[in-house]
This record gives sequence, structure tokens and C-alpha cells, in this order.
Amino acid sequence: MKYAKHPNFILGIIAAIVVLIGIGFKGNGYNSGNYIIMGGSVLGAIHYIWTLFDVIGRDRDDLRGFQKRFWLIVVVAVPALGSLLFYIMHQQHDKIVT
Repeated sequence: MKYAKHPNFILGIIAAIVVLIGIGFKGNGYNSGNYIIMGGSVLGAIHYIWTLFDVIGRDRDDLRGFQKRFWLIVVVAVPALGSLLFYIMHQQHDKIVT
């Protein structure tokens, strides 16, 4: 799970936690919960856009065409979960330099 250390994966986890904290605040009657949810949503949007750039911007040796299309469909269809799954499941092959 070396991709669990990727900055965008960590950003996605932080965004999810912030949104959940905001929901908890709002559920307990605090008006500041709206601002916390908005902040988490902005972080989530940054995470989502960054993931789209990562999927589209991968070079040909790293992702084959069908893999790139698959991950693009997953990320677009299920944004929050698909973005995190991309970083958890995608294995980057190390290039051999000769």
C-alpha cells in the first residue's frame, strides 16, 4: 500500500473526516457545521480534480489504454470512493533503467 502515502490520498481521507466532523457539528445544532462541511467539500473537490489529472496524465507505460479508461469511468461515476480506490488499488510498475 505504498500509494496510501500519496499526498492526494491523504487529502481525500482528510476531506472525508472534515465532512463527517461538520455533519456531527450540524447534527448537534452548531451553525459552524455548515462552514466545516463547506471546507471539507472544497478539499474533496481539490482531491477529485487532482485524481482526474493523475488518471489522465499517466504515461503510456504506467497505465494501458483500457486501464486508463476503466479508472476514468470509476473516478467519474463514483467520485469520492473511486478516487480513493484508484490510489489504493493502482500499482505503479517501477521502470528498469539499463
